[in-house]
Amino acid sequence: MGFFDKVKSAVNKVTGGGAKVTITCEGDKLNEPVKVHITAVIKDAPLECSKVYVRVKSVERVTIPKKEINPNPQFDIHLEKEIFNVMEFEAAPAQTLEGGQTYNWTYEVNIPQGPNVKPTYIGNYVSHEWVFYAALDIKGNDPDSGWVAHTLV
Repeated sequence: MGFFDKVKSAVNKVTGGGAKVTITCEGDKLNEPVKVHITAVIKDAPLECSKVYVRVKSVERVTIPKKEINPNPQFDIHLEKEIFNVMEFEAAPAQTLEGGQTYNWTYEVNIPQGPNVKPTYIGNYVSHEWVFYAALDIKGNDPDSGWVAHTLV
């Protein structure tokens, strides 16, 4: 490994830039498994991955526009609270991901039923949404998909 390869590898560890991770979800029922499809496009250097993981949570948001509030404040009011706390699932075990390759995994998430399991809804001021996140667990910053909303009823 040359000097510039070592620098590139170090930068990828710090930034999570060694791969691009995306997810799509299939299924829209809270009481049925949700298939999470994970794709990782590995850049030019191999990655030692200790696991591929999926996280899921639900978030309730309240937004009241400033024009709706008396007396008229300068800012909108935004409140956010996790309703279904983050759960993490291992979608694939440790492996070496070769540079220049694309990898695909599918994992079925079974959301445990309980009082905090509510369907997706969008109201005038309140919304409740389910969000999913996938990442590669590597040394340094994990390349991830970011939180992606998915409707569950």
